[in-house]
Amino acid sequence: MTTFANRYVAVGEESTYGTAVAADAYGEVDDESFAENFDLLGRDDLNRFGTQKMTDGKHYAEGGINAALQPDFFVMRLIHGVYGIHTPGGTPGVGDTLGETTASSLKSFTVRIGRDDNEVVYPGQVVQSISISANVGEYAMFSANLTGKKTTTTLASLGTPAYDYTGDAAHFVGAYVNFEDLATNSAFSSLVQSIDFEINTNRDMDNSYTLGSDTCVRAPPVQRREITGNITFHKAVLSGDVAVDEPHFTELLQGHLADGTDTNPAISILYEVTALDYIRFDFFKVHYGVPVTNVSGRDSQTMTVPFTVLYDPTYAAMSKVTFSSTSTKLKGGGAVDMDA
Repeated sequence: MTTFANRYVAVGEESTYGTAVAADAYGEVDDESFAENFDLLGRDDLNRFGTQKMTDGKHYAEGGINAALQPDFFVMRLIHGVYGIHTPGGTPGVGDTLGETTASSLKSFTVRIGRDDNEVVYPGQVVQSISISANVGEYAMFSANLTGKKTTTTLASLGTPAYDYTGDAAHFVGAYVNFEDLATNSAFSSLVQSIDFEINTNRDMDNSYTLGSDTCVRAPPVQRREITGNITFHKAVLSGDVAVDEPHFTELLQGHLADGTDTNPAISILYEVTALDYIRFDFFKVHYGVPVTNVSGRDSQTMTVPFTVLYDPTYAAMSKVTFSSTSTKLKGGGAVDMDA
């Protein structure tokens, strides 16, 4: 029988890759899609017209979660999983930061999922990518895709979820986008209708196996980091419409690079719930793609612009996250150091 109280998704940060640990963060998740996977190896020989023998090959687990974007410990743990350096803020309202680091420093997690009757355990999971979107009329949404070691085959007893955050999630009224400057609730573009972006670490699954094991023996290495996204404006932005350095149609057609700074990033996106609960993503250097805009007899004209975030050698980074939270574990100023 369905029991919603027994449905949950939780993570725990591992000290040793692939060794299961207890959960320390439960998420307010919309849905999850974790599953065990393995390859099938078949043997063919010339004596028979069909495959006679078969065995299972490489085992791995993978899955994703979708949730409303909020600065609770669960969401920030997963975002930290693609960044790696947490600098606590110290006092409520003084932003913690997440900075990019090398692959060897990124964390692995044990994912525990309550599915009505039992808990399914997925140890050795690393964050492959995160995606964040904001659209008019909706909550801002967060997705994370994880992959790694095979599932623990023994089902565990259900846990008792405990939540560290009582606030709401960010929604479109508290989503602010600014160009070539920091986004605040008073400094932002009034032309943006939606924005979405993905941070992908491109994990190398094949290089996480060795002879003698059917599953990952080390965290899948990070390969080239990619940050891409799309911005939709509610009109075709012309040079006369520009108020806060929005990219406009003419310069976009000529190929437009916005080379910002740490304090004046090319694109800054703030998701604010309250003055003490917010997450801001800053992208230092951005190259825009070709704008797409058209008209019809039915729909209003809009303009969608893809963008790619580039590595900025001045900061040895592509992006930075600044956040504050009233989570009982984060307490608005980093009571928990996620690097530890």
